[in-house]
Amino acid sequence: MRNTDTLLARKALFDGYLKLQTHNLSTFHFSSIFLWQDFFDFEFEVVEESLCVYAHQKGGCFLYLPPLSKAWQPRVVEHCFSKMNRTNPKTARIENIEQMQLEAFEDKFKAYAKLEEYVYQKEDLIGLKGHTYKSQRHDIHHFQLHHKALFRPYEEQDFKDCLVLYEHWARNRHNKHGDAVYRSMLEENRIVHELALKYQGSLDLVGYVVEVDKKLVAYSFGYLLNQQTFCVLLEITDVNIVGLSAFIFNRICAQEELRDFSLINTMDDFGLPYVAASKQAYHPKLKPVSYTVILRNSP
Repeated sequence: MRNTDTLLARKALFDGYLKLQTHNLSTFHFSSIFLWQDFFDFEFEVVEESLCVYAHQKGGCFLYLPPLSKAWQPRVVEHCFSKMNRTNPKTARIENIEQMQLEAFEDKFKAYAKLEEYVYQKEDLIGLKGHTYKSQRHDIHHFQLHHKALFRPYEEQDFKDCLVLYEHWARNRHNKHGDAVYRSMLEENRIVHELALKYQGSLDLVGYVVEVDKKLVAYSFGYLLNQQTFCVLLEITDVNIVGLSAFIFNRICAQEELRDFSLINTMDDFGLPYVAASKQAYHPKLKPVSYTVILRNSP
């Protein structure tokens, strides 16, 4: 059952612990918890100066992130697994472990690589120089040649138009792709996008839209992940307008608001080849991996 006020009340606590270390994976932001509240019941527990965030669902729970703290605390991890093993010993795990944290899990744990995220040099995405970015330059030129666009910050009155745009986009994707997992993701993300649009201010999200002929045809939201990285959380465009996606992505990267950030993270590719191909086409500088950790002697 959704309880946004209760969850938002936890944001200050979460942000405080998050600042104790620098993180590079996109999940280390409060929005990654808040936007999935319809699918998980999140529990926050402070143990020995560490914040543990559990994600409960039917059949048990797992640790959504490694414990947030200044330093590694083995006893805290032992406490978390003991708690999870009481309800779901077969699925007890810690998700979203970063590469730099793996060393701490070598003795009693097994680690599994999940998906890679795509991280780019911001200046490359702004300049789009050389043969490497020939396709993107062509797309943007085509868009600007055929359309007079207004790129501007998202406003509350854009909420309904953005939801309508998502419906059109999702229907197009549903018809083009028969993959059952992808179609299920389209339904789940409808809820995620609605929450992001409604609570973008409370979640510290930065949002932009594009208008063509006074019609909203694209929107994108992101957040400041760390001192050098801006993360693009979501982007939806009118699929019938050629070059629009390349245009809004390029304009966001060039915003004055991002002047102090050198990297752009566009999250993972959901394990879908066509999404991976699209993100690889922008030539990522880094591809950080997210890991899952379980006990070696787990059932």
